[in-house]
Amino acid sequence: MNIHFKEVFAGKVVNKKLTFNTGMDEFPRYVLEYLIDNYCSEETFDEDFERVKSRLRENFVHGAEAERIRSHIRENKEHTLIASLEVRLVETEDKYWGSISAINESYVNIQEGLVRQYPMLLAGGMWGTITLTYDENEVHNKKIRPFKVLDFTPFQISMIDIREFIEKRKEFNDSEWLDILTNSFGLDPNQMTRREKLLYLSRAVPLVESNFNMIELGPRETGKTYLFRNVSYYAHVLSGGKATPAGLFINLNTGNVGLVGTREAVVFDEIANTDFTDPKAMVSIMQGYMQDAKFSRGKKEILAFGSIVMVGNLDVQGKLPHEKYYHLFEPLPSYLQVEALIDRLHYYLPGWEVPKITPDSSSKDYGFITDYFCEIMHELRRVEVLGPLKNRFELLDGAGQGPGLTSRDVRAIHKTLSGLLKLMYPHGQVTDVQLEELLLIAMEGRQRIRNQLHLMAPGEYHPVKIGAHMVRTEKAIFPTLLEGNRKAHIETPTQPLVGEIMGLAVVGEQGIVLRFEMQTTKGHGRIIPLGSMQRVMRESVEAATQYIKSHAVDLGVPPDWSENYDIAVLATMMAMPKEGPSAGVTIVTGIVSALTGRLVRHDLAMTGEITILGKVLGIGGVQPKLMGAIDAGIKTVILPAENERDVQNLPEYIRKRVQIEYVSDIQQVINLALLEKPAHPTEEKNVA
Repeated sequence: MNIHFKEVFAGKVVNKKLTFNTGMDEFPRYVLEYLIDNYCSEETFDEDFERVKSRLRENFVHGAEAERIRSHIRENKEHTLIASLEVRLVETEDKYWGSISAINESYVNIQEGLVRQYPMLLAGGMWGTITLTYDENEVHNKKIRPFKVLDFTPFQISMIDIREFIEKRKEFNDSEWLDILTNSFGLDPNQMTRREKLLYLSRAVPLVESNFNMIELGPRETGKTYLFRNVSYYAHVLSGGKATPAGLFINLNTGNVGLVGTREAVVFDEIANTDFTDPKAMVSIMQGYMQDAKFSRGKKEILAFGSIVMVGNLDVQGKLPHEKYYHLFEPLPSYLQVEALIDRLHYYLPGWEVPKITPDSSSKDYGFITDYFCEIMHELRRVEVLGPLKNRFELLDGAGQGPGLTSRDVRAIHKTLSGLLKLMYPHGQVTDVQLEELLLIAMEGRQRIRNQLHLMAPGEYHPVKIGAHMVRTEKAIFPTLLEGNRKAHIETPTQPLVGEIMGLAVVGEQGIVLRFEMQTTKGHGRIIPLGSMQRVMRESVEAATQYIKSHAVDLGVPPDWSENYDIAVLATMMAMPKEGPSAGVTIVTGIVSALTGRLVRHDLAMTGEITILGKVLGIGGVQPKLMGAIDAGIKTVILPAENERDVQNLPEYIRKRVQIEYVSDIQQVINLALLEKPAHPTEEKNVA
């Protein structure tokens, strides 16, 4: 295939193997590949590359050398650099100024002809060979501006023929083309499965699809930002540090448009460590932009096309997200865990499925020259592929428990699919099998977002099962999410046990099942609360104890238990402080089970405050508690009768998924939760 590939795309292909392990990692890949492609042959590579490195040593400026090079230019009146040149228009002077960060100079005189010749200088800048002169007589606004660009030769391709590229794509089958793309990204396709290649390909969707909002969370060392740093100079990566509305959107003082309006993708690297100044205002602006592709500050409204990408780390367990996460947006800062913001994301890339980068991961074959490929992706943003294919599938909700897919769901899937099609099949010639493959990936990314939104706000986001009906084949397809088989957040008993009982709690805004264990030992009536119980919950233990003492006979508890036994009451998840009165009914029932040997139903959970007279009082957090029970597989939930009205106001799909028993006193709870026949007499055992 390599021979054919080099013939079809002659002059636009490079042996990627030669560009790795060169010891020149400080340069963007397109700079290095330009020099290798223009000055090195494969037959005499080592010798040729030594000359390239010699040239780089002569013309490249390291940070510490900036002032020395400035002085050198002043003394010699001329010097050639290899650096990045960026240009801006200063309207108040009606003049273009160049910036060369390598020499710490932001007022470099530049000819307007160069700016017209290379418009990319105004859109993030270009790397190239810069010949500078020094003229102390150059004065502007009474300030000496001596540095001047005499000549500029870019390392980046400024013009490409997208129609030629699309036509030549037809020369390769889909497997060959996927390997070509993978090599072009700098990775060895032979080290990856087809799914891994497609997931990596989905990282490039923000570069070919305008206003595409994506998040990737996964383990470290998977190269989350490599593509944006090394393959596209149209992207900008923010690595931690401060992110301001002025820098991202528009500066109210100067009127200058920020990164979102000037770059094709803004990537928030290490999103958990990004310092958003005024987070509330930032989230508000981002929400608006991610929805409408517009932002405004003051009276100025800007239409922009930049994609928003968030990447960050997420702990894994095996090959899946760690079970400690209740939902998969927990690694984000709390101010970004906003449902309205998350709902505007189009795609959640499962970073835990992307292989880690190793020394063997780099490409060992031919791929597109990076600057050519970068320009191709830039031009693909203007290509329409999806439109003629929309009549070949119909999106649907297979769950049937709510109003169905939202317009945001549909838009997200369409945009993801559009980007994948542009990369894989820019000519639009797609079989049903090929369309299904990419459609499943697009649906999966949105399904993952909807699943987490349901966990975060179950009342607002009903369950959906995103699928598609393929028109030609009459086939219904649904994505499979590997993390859907993650271990439940809390393990529940698989059979009735003595002294082990499920309560319901709210952690943050999420409901969970909280397991309690009660154990009796020989003693003198001590009650031992364990598991980081706080003051109010400890008082619930005392209230439970008082009630049991006064109703021992009615409960079937030995009257002398307080003289002969100690009882340990453990709330599991010991590292988490536990507070509140709603575990009262759980504690009473568990202690009674331990003292009588009666088994506790394993398919049941409960919540409710108690009094020393045995009354059950209402509690808060009904909806998240019920959702926590449903997620854990609980079949029956005991609730205070006072909360019946709260339940009636919940969505029907919640009420239908669990049986609810309403109680007003402790005896009702005991009758529902404990099986009649004691397992063992209390006198003969220790109950755990």
